[in-house]
Amino acid sequence: MTTALAEPDLIIRPCLPPFGGIFDLPGRETPVATHMPHAPFENLEEHLHEHLPHLHISYGFEIARHELEHLPESTHLEVVMAIKKEHRVDCNPIFVNRKNASEGECLKIGGEDVHWIHSEDTARKATELFARTGRRLPEDMYFSGFLTSTPDERETRAYTREELFEAIGDGLLVEQHFQATWLEPREEPIDPYDVIIYLGSTDTRYHTFFRLPAIVPLGAS
Repeated sequence: MTTALAEPDLIIRPCLPPFGGIFDLPGRETPVATHMPHAPFENLEEHLHEHLPHLHISYGFEIARHELEHLPESTHLEVVMAIKKEHRVDCNPIFVNRKNASEGECLKIGGEDVHWIHSEDTARKATELFARTGRRLPEDMYFSGFLTSTPDERETRAYTREELFEAIGDGLLVEQHFQATWLEPREEPIDPYDVIIYLGSTDTRYHTFFRLPAIVPLGAS
């Protein structure tokens, strides 16, 4: 057994949005697109992007096949986004392409849709790990963190080794969406900008940072 597998790890690797049709919004062809308020999908008042100008931010990630014994006994998934200080960000469920491409389907782990709750501790963790790489965020940006939660987004939700193994199976390719809106409501659009995203889990060492560009370089896939 290699050193990398000496302790349980959940390996999550980022990619560009793999499905391209989910939500079917204008500008959806790029990972970072600016939108004015648009018709609600669920008509929820707390979804500020339904009422305010916002950035629609989308990316994908892949979880390769894992052996059961290589997964942690229990863990929360983590995602953190670096955004500008005048913005706040909300995180959507994880989508898989099991229905028609413009709808997608929420990924279920342990019989429930994967949802997210804000976590200051996770944001601090990402800030410290990012600093260890010798880099710092620009002065006008900060990390906003999330942990997996119950569907009502009131409490954090950890997944057991068996729940993760059942969901991952022989591998998993998914798509994730964020909406960044004004912290103090404004009617003006948000200019697109590159964002930095952290992916990890609470009970494994593996994590990754990647930059999600507002304009994808030629040749990226």
